[in-house]
Amino acid sequence: MAEAEEVTIFIEELGRLFNEYKKCRDEKIKVQIMKDIHLIAEAIDPENEDIEHFL
Repeated sequence: MAEAEEVTIFIEELGRLFNEYKKCRDEKIKVQIMKDIHLIAEAIDPENEDIEHFL
């Protein structure tokens, strides 16, 4: 599990990525954004099995 300071940075980045995802009209880019979201979520908590919910 990431340290508290890292988690804060990751959560800020997740918020930014979710906003980009909502605004994006290009499906290929949306898939890449979702992959980035998945990677950050996994970095926050690698043992969380609910991460697949976002894909």
